[in-house]
Amino acid sequence: MTKHLTKCDRINFFTCPVVSFSFYKKRTNELISSKLNHTMAHPQPPNIIETCHISPTTGTVPSTTLPLTFFDAPWLTLPLADSLFFFSYQNSTESFLKDFVPNLKQSLSISLQHFFPYAGKLIIPSRPDPPYLQYNDGEDSLVFTVAESTETDFNQLKTDSPKDIRVLHGVLPKLPPPHVSPEGIQMRPIMAMQVTIFPGAGICIGNSATHVVADGVTFSHFMKYWMSLTKSNGKDPATVLLPPLPIHSCRNMIKDPGEVGAGHLERFWSQNSGKNSSHVTPENMVRATFTMSRNQIDNLKSWVKEQSENQSPVSTFVVTLALIWVSLMKTIVQDSETEAEEEDKDEVFHLMINVDCRNRLKYTQPIPQTYFGNCMAPGIVSVKKRDLLGEKCVLAASDAITARIKDMLSSDLLKTAPTWGQGVRKWVMSRFPTSIAGAPKLGLYDMDFGLGKPCKMEIVHIETGGSIAFSESRDGSNGVEIGIALEKKKMEVFGSILQQGIKKFET
Repeated sequence: MTKHLTKCDRINFFTCPVVSFSFYKKRTNELISSKLNHTMAHPQPPNIIETCHISPTTGTVPSTTLPLTFFDAPWLTLPLADSLFFFSYQNSTESFLKDFVPNLKQSLSISLQHFFPYAGKLIIPSRPDPPYLQYNDGEDSLVFTVAESTETDFNQLKTDSPKDIRVLHGVLPKLPPPHVSPEGIQMRPIMAMQVTIFPGAGICIGNSATHVVADGVTFSHFMKYWMSLTKSNGKDPATVLLPPLPIHSCRNMIKDPGEVGAGHLERFWSQNSGKNSSHVTPENMVRATFTMSRNQIDNLKSWVKEQSENQSPVSTFVVTLALIWVSLMKTIVQDSETEAEEEDKDEVFHLMINVDCRNRLKYTQPIPQTYFGNCMAPGIVSVKKRDLLGEKCVLAASDAITARIKDMLSSDLLKTAPTWGQGVRKWVMSRFPTSIAGAPKLGLYDMDFGLGKPCKMEIVHIETGGSIAFSESRDGSNGVEIGIALEKKKMEVFGSILQQGIKKFET
């Protein structure tokens, strides 16, 4: 371990104690809100056991420079991507440090031999030179923190019920600040990891990374590779069944079809503050998780198919997203409308979805599914307010989402790329822009580090507003799990509207 673990030291790290909210009982809400206001004023610091720098073993990865593509450039001005994975763990801290952490570090070091950009830096030269990714052998690493929490209730931390958004921040790692050279070149760390034990209850593995380096497909690939190595518990990697290796060599063949990246670079240079973009904690917000069962989804799919003019089958993702989007817009509009606004039925609401472009770009060779980087095309779904909130609102949303996906998949994505910015600007300027984080197909609950699959997973950066987190249901029943962040009162309204919507389609 001495070759890839260096500079271990202790630091202080503050978190907020967990408070859960009753979903529908007003008296309990009042009691818990009072308790929340009291406890949030006195945050309890967890014990940071160590902070290490982990990298590939020296000599296993050559120093490498990778250019950013036009798929990467949009993320230069956007917040970090944060995620948390919770696992049941009944053992003590001593057992955790002896039996689990060394293996976790060792397997991470080996994984970074193949996913090395995560251990590298985003280099930002002086304008007009474009930013790029760099890994320097023997110098670069990612920060890995080991912590112990004895003041926080693990079961409340991983609850689906609404909880103050700040309670998860203590188990998130902190990405180190950028370093600026005498020549004015910024060097930003790419990723940080934190593993926190709750003795006798569970473990949380947290991640914070700049989205510039890669999208959710790549991140899921990396996590599954690391997980597979950790679960093998020190076996020779050559004897372990592992996911395929990532491919880095495709970046040079991803050509910008129309100065798409240049526009994002101009925006970045005008906004660049020299710091990693991170979300600001909104006030008075909670986050909650909702699950739709396979039976509920099938009922909804049947209804949409029957009501649709062409009566074509619809996907689980489409109908689930349609219901959630409608419920969310009804919640927000109900809380913010004035009489004048209610008359504006021609207002258009916009939803951003993303389509994976791997194997769909018309290059000489297709971009493989194991490509390391960002490779997502944004698609804007637009529905008039009167339709999205009308009698057949779910059908209107479902038809619009289906049509947008079909249009994107049937078109030459490279030819349409120069127009993506126009759609995104329209989305940004709308009153209630909504977007998606995660996807059921990513298999985010397939992360068994030898402790069993996660008992909960959270995509934390949905707190920045307007995002809906999607994953497969954790029970393996082929349902869908949805994460939402809203103000406390709006969350209760959203839960009620969603449940009413689900019951409407029950048979």
